Amino acid sequence: MKPGAGREPGTRAITGPQRRGPSEATMRWDGWIQERRASVAAAALCAAATTLAAGCGDDGGAGTASGGDGGANGDGCLDARSHEALFSLVDPAWCAVSVYTTDEEIGFSSVTWGRHGGPMFARSDAEGAVEIVRLTPPVGASGALTAARTKVDAGIPAGAFFGGQALDLPFFDWTAISWTNAFPDTLGELQVVEDGAVAERYEVSGFFSAAAVEGRLLYTGLSPLGEPAAGSSGLYAADRCGSAGQDARLVPEGDASCAAPAAVATWGDNSGAIAADQRGDVFAVLASADGQQEARGFAAGAIARGAGPTDGDVLFTLPGGGMSLAALAPAQGAPGLVVFQPTDPATYEALAPIAVAFGDDGGRVRADGSPAPFVELAKAGTSLSLLTDEANRLWIGGPLPDGGFLFAVAVRR
Repeated sequence: MKPGAGREPGTRAITGPQRRGPSEATMRWDGWIQERRASVAAAALCAAATTLAAGCGDDGGAGTASGGDGGANGDGCLDARSHEALFSLVDPAWCAVSVYTTDEEIGFSSVTWGRHGGPMFARSDAEGAVEIVRLTPPVGASGALTAARTKVDAGIPAGAFFGGQALDLPFFDWTAISWTNAFPDTLGELQVVEDGAVAERYEVSGFFSAAAVEGRLLYTGLSPLGEPAAGSSGLYAADRCGSAGQDARLVPEGDASCAAPAAVATWGDNSGAIAADQRGDVFAVLASADGQQEARGFAAGAIARGAGPTDGDVLFTLPGGGMSLAALAPAQGAPGLVVFQPTDPATYEALAPIAVAFGDDGGRVRADGSPAPFVELAKAGTSLSLLTDEANRLWIGGPLPDGGFLFAVAVRR
């Protein structure tokens, strides 16, 4: 697709989800698809879910990194059998307090936390439309999630890849989705949806994964919004401009009070996962062609709307890749926690999630120790969905044999 082709009058340039950057992109994209499809086979969910007065049943094991509060005080931990067919928590400082299920086919979609108060994801169809699915938890510590669906006429071109993510932005009541052409043409679009329709479109190259803080969209990709040419792999930002209504946008258009979309930091060769915590800290993991990946943290003050480029702080390096990343903010004297599920560098198979604690050192994000085991998979290779809610709790989701999906809400005791 040529820059600007297919746009309606008055819309702005757009881009989509190139799952990897130019280096080894075809091989890595195929590996990602295989990894997600392989995750559909998981062990059967045990029906028993007993609430304990104290402790976390069989959850726990060898000591690992731990941090984040998660609102566990006063919450009853569930028996580990409620989720042990999918995973177990290695860190004894953590337990599950709620378990929910859904029959929705989530597949390899990226699950995020929605403004409706529950998980959300999106999927595309053969006609280029996108369906955004919002899941609402029931009252209580267990039960089925209720699904609400919105179909959006996104106009994704034939042969292009839908980004697999829908992200509610904390401004303009917008939801962001994306698509990208097949490698080597990494041009695509970021689209923002309002009231069930595409409100704005922006060209961008290699848009992969997004997170948001107040007034700012952040994403991993290959170019700033509005610039179709592929550049360096990195973390990019686009600020809220104008006001709600006809003037709402993500580019300045001559407004000196709004910064133009730009790179925050560039590293690695391939795009990767990104997450923001409740405090506004942002974390991204980008992979290199040599098989290594590097996670960086960006403190809230350095990554907020209007802030300029910054290299951030290295939290860890690991071999391979990875798709799922979540971050819990420091709270009540406990450090923050970054949880990440890496993949095997040779097979792309999902590995057991790890975690690293972090703190704020003079306005910078500092790792507190090295990454350590956090979750043990019941079945090797199972891809999990990791996300956090507005209460700073960790949601761990995974597929069930019948095509359904289990979410367990984990907190620090």
